[in-house]
Amino acid sequence: MGFVILGLLMIRSLSQYDIRNALQQKVSPFFSASLGSIQAALKKLESLDHIVCHEVTENGRRKKIYSINQSGTQYFKDWMLSQVAPSRLEQDVTTRLFFLGLMTMTDRLTILNIVVVQLEASVHEFEAAFLEANHKEIPDHLKDIAAYQLKTLELGLYYHQSMLEWFTKLSKELEAQLNGEKDEYA
Repeated sequence: MGFVILGLLMIRSLSQYDIRNALQQKVSPFFSASLGSIQAALKKLESLDHIVCHEVTENGRRKKIYSINQSGTQYFKDWMLSQVAPSRLEQDVTTRLFFLGLMTMTDRLTILNIVVVQLEASVHEFEAAFLEANHKEIPDHLKDIAAYQLKTLELGLYYHQSMLEWFTKLSKELEAQLNGEKDEYA
């Protein structure tokens, strides 16, 4: 959640309610938008000195506005360029894609290459598990459940293969742009 909040704050300063609304409208399939989780993430980011908070009065009501600082910006960019944790593959990949436009063109390509490598590894793991599962002897009384467990594995393989194909295509598109034009964001 913290990296999503940092990414949103790189776009503009926000209150916790603005953050919740942004999460609900833009990133909600990937993150919970509860005020409790947002408050906890903001408190942690503030304690790590990655964001600053100031109070403003609007329509007679005080509210806290959060902004990212230089430390937070660097922390976010370092995370964007780091390896994707296999256990958080879908969530981290979609978050990085969502905020890819905040990075330089060269960094975008680096991030996409990191994602592609991780997806390739994931596809290989699914393929190996699928092969192994297809060669196991299954007792008759477990064949029905095993058939759907195998279908679940097949769906995971299909999903990761599709993601790999999609991210590979995007990576090639960016590479062509990088080779054909100057980096306008550098």
